[in-house]
Amino acid sequence: MKSNSLDELISGSLLHQSVTERLDTAEASAATLDSELLELIFDLYDDDRDFPYQKIRKFSIGEILTYLQATHRYYLTKKLPEIEQSLLHIFSRYGKTHELLAELCLFFNDYKNDLIEHVKMEEREFFPYIKRLVKATEGNLSPEEVTKLLASASIAQFTDHHDSIEDELKEVSTIVKRYSEYENMPLPYRIFLNQVELFELELRKHGIIEDHVLVPMAEELEKKLRAQ
Repeated sequence: MKSNSLDELISGSLLHQSVTERLDTAEASAATLDSELLELIFDLYDDDRDFPYQKIRKFSIGEILTYLQATHRYYLTKKLPEIEQSLLHIFSRYGKTHELLAELCLFFNDYKNDLIEHVKMEEREFFPYIKRLVKATEGNLSPEEVTKLLASASIAQFTDHHDSIEDELKEVSTIVKRYSEYENMPLPYRIFLNQVELFELELRKHGIIEDHVLVPMAEELEKKLRAQ
């Protein structure tokens, strides 16, 4: 691990733990993914600077999608509820004394809804489109079906609307820090801020895998099909 500070070391350990947790489900387990792929994902979580994305691109799109979909479930069923619970705890304890909370609660609720809609769009439209591209390149779709598929959507269409959802989460950190200097912040706020900042890191890594691994691989499939 290349982290230099204790905070970075702790964050790195927690991120590694989160990768393991998301694969601890019936739908996706560490056993279903190649061990080399998992090691590369761990490396990416450690440090994404100058990361050799081509090493991940040698794995199948199916494996990449398995990981990303497990991540989506992890966010919706564990991370968002945990952060929301922390915010509710803060509200129950400080709701009558801190004006920050109304703004914070409103912003986080809007953000949560945006993230959920973002995930649902990918699960409903983006990922199924990529899976159909895979079927087409494997010869499992008729020429007519391929033509219809390529006319219905494109990778560019999805990436044009692929908002940087983690940037919105930074605003939550900004709101909390505006309330008080970190050292003087009550413990529940500090816990909440740590959760938000770690989740922001999580989302950035997730976005990197989508943008620099999944999308180029899918674009290559799409290019081949359009050239036929």
